[in-house]
Amino acid sequence: MENEKTIIFYSANTDCPAFEQLIVDDLKKKAGDIPIISITHKPMDLGTNICVGVQPHSYTNEWRQLLIGLRAAKTKFCMTAESDCLYPEDYFAFTPPVDDMIYYYENLWMVWKRHNGFWQKTGHCEGAEICGREYWLTRMEPIFGKDLGTDWEPKTRKWENDIIREFFPKCGTFSGNPMISFKTGSGVSTRTTFKNKKVHTIPYWGDIAPLKQKYFKSYI
Repeated sequence: MENEKTIIFYSANTDCPAFEQLIVDDLKKKAGDIPIISITHKPMDLGTNICVGVQPHSYTNEWRQLLIGLRAAKTKFCMTAESDCLYPEDYFAFTPPVDDMIYYYENLWMVWKRHNGFWQKTGHCEGAEICGREYWLTRMEPIFGKDLGTDWEPKTRKWENDIIREFFPKCGTFSGNPMISFKTGSGVSTRTTFKNKKVHTIPYWGDIAPLKQKYFKSYI
């Protein structure tokens, strides 16, 4: 049966290239036969690549890149992947029961470059969600308009928060083994909220030490 999902990968390419390549290598392995559309600020060898050129790094433009990917995809569902996240196979195995609701992945864990441990994130991660493509387009296109324009200047954080409340309705969730979001210092924000004290081991990924050694060695 033809795959009914597409992975929309987006990146501003602000992280160390060696770090991002490790993320990409893991994504390719975990994604299996799910097609990938990558929307990036610099050219990348990842699925079908759409390079938008170097633009301001912001949540606004992250959504703009997502919309570009949604328009390019052809499958019933699309799911996001970010350039600083590691995913378990469970994430890619899920198919929503309905195509008119956004589903967020639960069991999210944070790893900071300058801190030694795992912290479980509260809320959701925009790099870990899946939705029916057509419905997602109806939520995203009113934000930017049909032609997307050429103004890539980021909006204010208040504008972004208002957009989330207005255009993103009640969502569903799904879960599995932990997903990891790295805070390298090169992303849009180094802050987030978490709900536990630091731990040094989590299921599926194991101990923090070898994980940090592998992914942050390019920063040392």
